[in-house]
Amino acid sequence: MYGYYTPIFLFQAFCIYHAYRNNAEQRWYWLILFFPLIGCIIYFIHSFNNRDTIESLKENVKHAVNSNYKIEQLEKALRFSENLQNKLNLANAYVEFDRHQDAIPLYSDCLQGFMSEDPFMRMKLMYAHFMSGDYNTAVECGNALESEKAFKGSEERVAYAWALFHSGNRDKAEKVFSDMDKSFTNYYHRLEYCKFLLQLDQPTVAKDKFNILLEEYEQMQATERRLKKNIFREVRDLYAHHFQGA
Repeated sequence: MYGYYTPIFLFQAFCIYHAYRNNAEQRWYWLILFFPLIGCIIYFIHSFNNRDTIESLKENVKHAVNSNYKIEQLEKALRFSENLQNKLNLANAYVEFDRHQDAIPLYSDCLQGFMSEDPFMRMKLMYAHFMSGDYNTAVECGNALESEKAFKGSEERVAYAWALFHSGNRDKAEKVFSDMDKSFTNYYHRLEYCKFLLQLDQPTVAKDKFNILLEEYEQMQATERRLKKNIFREVRDLYAHHFQGA
C-alpha cells in the first residue's frame, strides 16, 4: 500500500507546485486534491499537451543535466589544481547556471596579485553580488568601478544602476542609466532604462525612449537586426503591453 501511494503523492505534489507557479485557476487545486490520481492526470494532460511546453520541459531537463556535469568537471579540475584559470572557469559556470552566491568567493580569490585591480574581474564580482541580491555590496563595487573606461558601456553597469535603485539611490541610478542612453548603440542598456522609467512611473518619457529604439531598429541593416532581434522583441512586447490599446 505504501509503495502504491508514494508515487501518487509525489505526482500530486508536483501538480500542486506547477499550478502554484503558473497561477492556475482555483478549480485545478480542488481537482488535484480531491481526485489525486485522475485529477493529476487531467491537469497534466491539460498543462503539458502542447509542443512548446514539452520542448520547454526537455530544455529544462537538458539544462539541469548539462549544468551538473559541467560544474562537476570544473569542481574536479579545481580540486586537482587551485590555479587562477580553474577558479575563474568554475566561477563563470556558477554564474551561467544561476549559482551566483557560489561564484562570489571564487571571483574574490581571483582578485589577487597581478589581477587585484583587474576591472573585468571586479565587474564579474559586482554582477555576482547584484544577482545574489546583495545590492549594497554591488553598489560599493560599482562605485569603485565608475572611473574605469571598460565599465562605462558594459552590461555590468546596468546591474550597477539597478543596484543603486534597489538600495534606495534612485537619483544616482537615473544618472547612470541616462549616461548609457546613447543613440545607435547600447540597446540592452536603453531597454533597461525604459524599464527603469516605468518603475519610476514616468510612462511618457519611457514611451518616447521606446519609440526612439523602434525607429533605430527600422534603420538597421538586416545583419544587425538579426543580431539584436531578441532585445527588440522584448522592446516591442513591452511597448505593446504598456502603450498599445491604452
